[in-house]
Amino acid sequence: MTPAGSDAVVALVTHAREVPAVERVRFAARLRDLPPSRSLVLETCHRVEAYIVPTPEDAPVGGWLPKGGRLLSGEAAVHHAIAVAAGRDSVVIGEDQILHQLREAVDRARGRDGLHPVLERLFSFGLRAGRRARSWRDGPVLSLADVALSVIGRRGAPIEGREVLVVGAGKMGRLSARAAAAAGASVSIANRSPERAVEIAAAAGARFEAFDPGPAIDRFAAVVVALGGPWIVDEATAHALANGSTIVVDLSVPAAVPASLAERLGPRLVSADDLALAELDPGIATDRSLARLHGLIEDTTAEFLAWLGLRDGRAAAAALTARVERERSDELDLLWRRLPDLDSDARDAIERMSEHLARRLLREPLARLGRDADGRHERAARELFGL
Repeated sequence: MTPAGSDAVVALVTHAREVPAVERVRFAARLRDLPPSRSLVLETCHRVEAYIVPTPEDAPVGGWLPKGGRLLSGEAAVHHAIAVAAGRDSVVIGEDQILHQLREAVDRARGRDGLHPVLERLFSFGLRAGRRARSWRDGPVLSLADVALSVIGRRGAPIEGREVLVVGAGKMGRLSARAAAAAGASVSIANRSPERAVEIAAAAGARFEAFDPGPAIDRFAAVVVALGGPWIVDEATAHALANGSTIVVDLSVPAAVPASLAERLGPRLVSADDLALAELDPGIATDRSLARLHGLIEDTTAEFLAWLGLRDGRAAAAALTARVERERSDELDLLWRRLPDLDSDARDAIERMSEHLARRLLREPLARLGRDADGRHERAARELFGL
C-alpha cells in the first residue's frame, strides 16, 4: 500500500527496550548532522528517533544506528510514527508526556528551518490521532512516575504512610511528587535551586529538603531522582544510601546518579531503562481499548498514505509538464537560430502550434496519472471505511 514516490519517509528508531541510554545519547548527538529541513528528531527519556524525507543524493544513514536500533521505511515508518503519537508504543499506554514531547519537537522543527511538507502532514495526522486517543480515556491520567512507584512497591518498599524524597523540580519531578502524594506517601522535594523546590513543595503539599540531605536520607523509603544533570552528593549521603534500605529510582537520561553510587546501590537502583522493561501495562490497556487504539492507528496510517499517493501523482504530473515545456522551448530556440529571418507572424504561429501539440500529447498521460492517483485514493478510502 506504500506509494512509490520520492517522498517516502524513513525512520531511525532507538528505544530503551533494545538500546541502552548511553548509546541513545551518542545516537542523538549524531542526528544533529541531519538536514534540518527534511528531518524531525524526537528525543525522550526512553526513545531517540529521527524521521527523514531522504533524497537520492543523501548518504545512507542506516549505519548511524547503534546495535538494537531499527531502520523503518515507507508504510512501516508512517505506522510507527502514528503509533508513537497515539501512545501505543509507550511504557504507559496512552500517557500524555509523549504527545507533549512530540508536539514540542514539531514546533522546534517548524521554527528552525520549516518542516518538510510530508513530515508536516504526517505529524499533523499523528497529533490528531494522539488527541483523539486521549479523549477516550476514562480513568486517571498516568505517567512514568506512576510506573516508578509501582516498581518501588514491587521491590519491597510500599510507600503508603512512608516518606519519599523527590530530587528535581522539573516536569517529571512534579509528576513524581503528585503521584507519591496520591499514593499516600509523605513527600519531600529537593532541588539545586532551593527557591524552586520550596515553590513546588508548597504547590504539592510537600516539604522542602536539602539537595544533599546527608545521613538523614536513610529515613526515606524511596528516592526518585529526576534531574537534567548529575546528582552530586557527599560521602555521608552516599554511605547512608549504600548501607540502608532506601530504593532509588533514577528517571534521568543521561543517568543522574553517579556510577560509583549506582554500583554500591546494586539492585536497589532502578534506572529509566529498567522502567521501560517493567512488566506493567497501566493506562487505557484493556482489550477493548487496545483494539480501538489499533484501529485508530491503522485508519490514520491509511489516510496519510492516501494523501501521499495523491501528492506523488500531482508531483509526477508537474514534473512531466515541466519536462515537456523545457524540451519544447529548447527546440524552438534551435529553430529560431536555424531560421533567423522568420517574421514575427510565422514565429507566433509556430509557437501556438507547438503549445497545442504539447497539450494534446500530454492529455492522455496526465489523465492516466490522475486516474492512478484517484484509484489509490479510492482504495485507501474503501479500506478506511470498510467499504
